[in-house]
Amino acid sequence: MQTKLKTALKTLWWAVVLCFILIFLHGNLHVVDEVVKRLPIGIIVISLLSLTVGKLLLTAIMHQSLLYHKVDFPFIQSFSIYNITQLGKYIPGSIWQFVGKIGMYKSAGLDGRTVRDTIILETFWVVFSAFMFGLLLIGLSQYRFLLTLIQKVPPAIPMAVVGIVLFLLLLPRLGPYRQRLYGYSRRLLFTPLSFITALLIWLVLGFAFWITLTPFATAEIGLVYIIGLYAFSYAVGFAVPFAPAGIGIRESVLVLGLAPYLDVNSAIVLAALNRIFYIFIEIILSALSVTVPARSSVDRSKT
Repeated sequence: MQTKLKTALKTLWWAVVLCFILIFLHGNLHVVDEVVKRLPIGIIVISLLSLTVGKLLLTAIMHQSLLYHKVDFPFIQSFSIYNITQLGKYIPGSIWQFVGKIGMYKSAGLDGRTVRDTIILETFWVVFSAFMFGLLLIGLSQYRFLLTLIQKVPPAIPMAVVGIVLFLLLLPRLGPYRQRLYGYSRRLLFTPLSFITALLIWLVLGFAFWITLTPFATAEIGLVYIIGLYAFSYAVGFAVPFAPAGIGIRESVLVLGLAPYLDVNSAIVLAALNRIFYIFIEIILSALSVTVPARSSVDRSKT
């Protein structure tokens, strides 16, 4: 029953997003046309190349999580698995990229525990770095956006307070599990290489979005702020369970963050274009990944 409800909510969200797109296009087609015409081809090419580099760095994070668990995949094999499974995240359910990855890992000879720990580590590195790096850069460049976001989402404050209080109340009862939790949390720590890779991901993806904004902004938009905003929007989109790939959520955060610099309609179009560019690169990389020969087993590194 609960699974059916979640699936229904996610399907409904897709319907809401599609309805919004149709309604927006009906009343603002001229805005879309103007933005597309004013966006130089050179900027589009640079944005697409930056998104490609960002996706390759995301592949590198997955590859590093495998190496962390002593799984010696060639990078090209990690590239194939990562990109073939990525389009699954747009299917209502938001789990199909994980299901696909689990299946490909197991067919390569990984045991269930290694599959679980590797996917958890990869996801943690990506989402936690996006959230913390985003908050840090927004806080350093424009803390007012965080205050605006809190005001727009008033339940966030009491929910955070309740969460902290519950954690403090439950902490003394975690006695037998404390050591186990501590040991597991240590396994989620960044390695120096994964930390640098994670930072590069948000620098490159944030730059890919920032460069498309520059012809339209009414005031100078700081690169640091947009990188932070993009990373933060990615983390928020991931955290919303009913939005496949954070679609609609990521764009909403971007539009809200762009309010001081762009009119709402232009911000919506540019955020949507970034998503279209992102999906286009994912399709290209997925097509290239199909050409990578499959391996029937995986080597284990002993170092």
